[in-house]
Amino acid sequence: MPKVRLRIRITNPFRVNFKFPDLTPYKTKAIDLLKQWFLPHRRDAMFALGKATILLAALWEYVWLWHTHYYVKRYPELPLSLAWAMLTVIAGITIAQAGISVGLKKRGARRRELSAESKAQLTVLLASYIAGEKDGREVTEAANNARPQDFEECVTFALIGTRGYALERIKQLPGVAKLRETWTAKSRKGGILQRRHSVERLSLLRDPATIMALEVALEDANAGVVAAAVRGLLRLPEYTERDKLLASLPTRPYLVRVLTAGEASEETRYVPPEVVEPAYQTREVCSSLANYGSPGRDLLHLMAALGRAGDAPAEALGELLAAGARGGR
Repeated sequence: MPKVRLRIRITNPFRVNFKFPDLTPYKTKAIDLLKQWFLPHRRDAMFALGKATILLAALWEYVWLWHTHYYVKRYPELPLSLAWAMLTVIAGITIAQAGISVGLKKRGARRRELSAESKAQLTVLLASYIAGEKDGREVTEAANNARPQDFEECVTFALIGTRGYALERIKQLPGVAKLRETWTAKSRKGGILQRRHSVERLSLLRDPATIMALEVALEDANAGVVAAAVRGLLRLPEYTERDKLLASLPTRPYLVRVLTAGEASEETRYVPPEVVEPAYQTREVCSSLANYGSPGRDLLHLMAALGRAGDAPAEALGELLAAGARGGR
């Protein structure tokens, strides 16, 4: 008889083919959540929450000390002694805050009075120095006795309204040379407003020594800083890259072209026909210029007179007049 081989396969009925799920979407969501929590505004909120928690813990320690060392010993029959201790601490904090606030306000008022007196003295000395009636030593002594912010503000106002020989006289002051170095350093660091104000003040100097700092500001991420640098460079006759800078204006952001329209129009009247901005962006920029103050409104009038950006400048000025009639501005 032939041999017969039997093969028996015994399978495990409890065996389950388990496959791990794809965790990539969950991992991506977790990473995005962590990134959101580490955003600047969320990080600042968490920092403020931590400080508030530490402050409450410190105040609770004083509440407990009042409760155990005063109310429990002197008024053992007093109900809710812990609440009374908390009210005592709150009252003490309120009185201390009121006293500190009054002191700070008086100190601030006194500092403003001294600042106004110092600015008035510096303004008179600067006017006399520009007129040739006084030498630079008296201005330097007054600047050393005043706050640096006061001298900086007076020099800025003097630079705005002077040209020619008067401007050269101001630039000869030793304090102005120090201000130029300070503005150069501030134009490369700090917040947007600090960088923009520094670049604008460097532009007011009309000094060839500021060309390098203004060229560095052309690479700034903020359009307002770039526009201030462009205006400053175009005001300098010694700047040799003027044609290259004007040729690069059509490729720069729209706000830069709008803010430099006055200076650029004096150099060239050419506007590339292929550069067309969306209507909503044009209206948005014109609305922001209307909120910029008197310089923005003057620029809107100029744009409307030259026919730039269509009807957007006129619409922005109309909205501004309507808001003023309603008492909104």
